[in-house]
Amino acid sequence: MTTHVKKKEEAGWQKVLLAVIMSVFSIPAVGVAAYIYEKSFRDIFILLLLFTACCAVTLFSFFQSDIYDTLHYDNGSHFLRFVVTFLLGVAISCLMPMLPDAGFWAVPSIALVLALLSNTVTGVVSYAGLLGVCSYFASTEILTFLLYFLIGVIFAVLFEKLDNDYRTGGPMFAAMTLHIVGMTARVVFNSHGALTVDMFIIPVINIFITFVMMLVVLRFYCAVVIDKEKGKYLRINDQEFALLAKYKEEDKQVYYNAIHTAYFAEKTARLLHMDVDVAKNGGYYHKIIALECKKQEKSLEEVCREYKFPAEAVRLLQEYNYKSQPMRLRETVAVYLADSVVSTIMYLISKGKSNENKEAKTDNEYAKVATAVIRRKVESGILNSSDISLADLGGIEKIYTGEKLYYDFLRRE
Repeated sequence: MTTHVKKKEEAGWQKVLLAVIMSVFSIPAVGVAAYIYEKSFRDIFILLLLFTACCAVTLFSFFQSDIYDTLHYDNGSHFLRFVVTFLLGVAISCLMPMLPDAGFWAVPSIALVLALLSNTVTGVVSYAGLLGVCSYFASTEILTFLLYFLIGVIFAVLFEKLDNDYRTGGPMFAAMTLHIVGMTARVVFNSHGALTVDMFIIPVINIFITFVMMLVVLRFYCAVVIDKEKGKYLRINDQEFALLAKYKEEDKQVYYNAIHTAYFAEKTARLLHMDVDVAKNGGYYHKIIALECKKQEKSLEEVCREYKFPAEAVRLLQEYNYKSQPMRLRETVAVYLADSVVSTIMYLISKGKSNENKEAKTDNEYAKVATAVIRRKVESGILNSSDISLADLGGIEKIYTGEKLYYDFLRRE
């Protein structure tokens, strides 16, 4: 446990150091750029004051989101990615006004990448500061600033949470449609009614570059974050993975509980639009990880680190195994209810096998048992702090009452 605390402290100091680096490099850079653009010392002072406030709010938002686990994906463990992107954004904001009639080429893409590497609120706050600097150096009108700010916000919101299949076609179409509408409105507004083809050349190029930049950002994010996480889950969610295979030999009861719980947790997650990989992982290891901690005399975090579990998988296992940590994730609830139902049915089946005179229960009877178990857990209040909704609970009941083939499979174990 001491090792775990020490590593957490070191990670905290690293984040503080990165925050200092981000401030030390970005704020003076804006000041130097303002001096090169021949702004007055009074204006430079006000600009630096406002930009410093923006940096402070951005850092506060990121760290607060990290504490309350509201950052997207594994961003809490990779603050460096956000810092590097923010510093690149500062450079772009300072250099962009030097381009003739640039129209802030692809600047909204900065909002997208900042939001993806933190969360929507943090991304929008940081983007507002960078866009404000760029607008000031370009001496642009307030309406132009609002146009690009709203487009950036739209990008950040539409891609707020990419789904498990990484479908971006719908959000991309909506984002680019709104971008085209905004750019067209800007051209019409600036033309004062005298439209020419030449007026649309630069906006069209601007839109095309923005589209390309969005594709680059999404492809980069997919490769660095999503595919990397999926690769981890593919490895540890394989039934031949070392930790799972170990209990197949050592403890059949625990192993079959893991297999059956993972089946129901995965099915629940898929039908109710939860994170399927996380739920399936929790189904496999919710009990195995606790047993392994006892065997190795290590903390849950140390064992998870040894087997390279993703951050969200670790969080689910913490919520499931630590009594002091309430269940919040919907995926944790899916695993908890799946384990409760599976454990109960496996017990009834084993009890029925030991009593030869007792008739085996039908699938319909097992469905009633599952419903009773779920309702009893809900009434106990143990799920009150979770993000699960009444609609989700109703959907979960339908999953277990509608199950036909799997109960028969359980009986044959």
